[in-house]
Amino acid sequence: MIAKNNSLTKQLAWRLIFLQALIIFAFSSVITFTVFSGNISYIDERVPRTILDAVHVNESGNLELHVDKKIQKLLHDAPALWFVVEDAQRHRLEYGRVPDVYRPLLASLYRLVPSEIHEGTVPYDLTMRVYVGPDSGGSLRIICGGVPSTDLVIVFFGLLYYFGWRIILPMTLLTLIMVPWLIRRGMSGLAEVAAQAQAIDIDVQGARLADQAVPRELQPLVQAFNAALERLNEGYDARDRFLAGAAHELRAPIAILEARIETLESGANRTRLLADVARLSNLAEQLLDLQRLGKQQSAFEPLDLVALSREVAADVAPLAVDGGYDLALDAPETRVMVMGDRQSLSRALTNLIQNAIAHGGGHGLITVDVKQDGTLGVSDQGPGIPAEERHRIFEPFYRMRPSSTGAGLGLHLVQEIIALHGGRIEVIDADGGGAYFRMRLLRVS
Repeated sequence: MIAKNNSLTKQLAWRLIFLQALIIFAFSSVITFTVFSGNISYIDERVPRTILDAVHVNESGNLELHVDKKIQKLLHDAPALWFVVEDAQRHRLEYGRVPDVYRPLLASLYRLVPSEIHEGTVPYDLTMRVYVGPDSGGSLRIICGGVPSTDLVIVFFGLLYYFGWRIILPMTLLTLIMVPWLIRRGMSGLAEVAAQAQAIDIDVQGARLADQAVPRELQPLVQAFNAALERLNEGYDARDRFLAGAAHELRAPIAILEARIETLESGANRTRLLADVARLSNLAEQLLDLQRLGKQQSAFEPLDLVALSREVAADVAPLAVDGGYDLALDAPETRVMVMGDRQSLSRALTNLIQNAIAHGGGHGLITVDVKQDGTLGVSDQGPGIPAEERHRIFEPFYRMRPSSTGAGLGLHLVQEIIALHGGRIEVIDADGGGAYFRMRLLRVS
């Protein structure tokens, strides 16, 4: 099951918005059941709004009531309804029996602001509401009563609506703007740690992430990652010790075995045994090379690829001839200087020539060539390497044919050596068929 890649910013923003809405819901509930509990009566806001919608100014400039369906239903449902409407010009419309206690207020109605009086005793005669609504000439003020209500549901949703769009909407917009900025600011150190993780070279031990650069809540994650790197380094150290120990332990019995085989009478069996022992010896040396690679930080020095190629070709020539091949060196007369480690590059070139001997088909010409641009290559006239296999042959212990000789370490070792020198290796088709391994190194003048 694939986990969704959710954004922390979006999750936090919407959860904060939900929390704000929940707070407003709780606040409206508290206000409703605290203020309006115990049969406290009130005038529903829809009553004065319905009245004002039905009030119009006639041709004489006076206020009059147009009885539409809404006001007709209101008058029918509330026979005790009373109200007084006044405009900015002090024109007044009066309906129903206004309680004597409120009569003195009518003269100052134009000065009143929206307000309410709640009565808690049946029949709630004194429950009143002052409401101010818009009008083309200014504003209309209304004082009304006679329609008390004790329904808490209407109060609750009224408060929820009142606080909702006045608080939730601005807070939502502010949250959607501020939360991403705050998260980016709080997570500023995370980009630095991510860059450190991206730059980690698995072959270089001691790399760690700066856990103090991230917020305290993320430090356990970074510390766990550092602990995993520590365990990984310990695993690599154990592997290297095992490879070095195994290779060293193999050297002695291989040398003894080779000496005893040398005492045998000449023949096909002796030749095959010597070849097998040579492969064992080569495998032991490759294991040691893998263990040493990157551990001995030898200082690179200028070296001549032409001279190095001549030395390696001379050393490996007998093996090529015994394998049925001709070995040729194609190099310029002038020196081709590169920065590198002579022993490592010699081992890389030797491995490529041995690979050509093993897989070149047992005949033909193996060519070692050196170019002025610092390119060093080995080509053969064998069956070549299929295009779909070329990206895998440098993997450790990979063999194109399971029945082939070798452990599959030689080409991997060559790739590691060239990478250590800041170069790269590739395999292409050789002219006339076969495989051409080309190593590109950085030339120095």
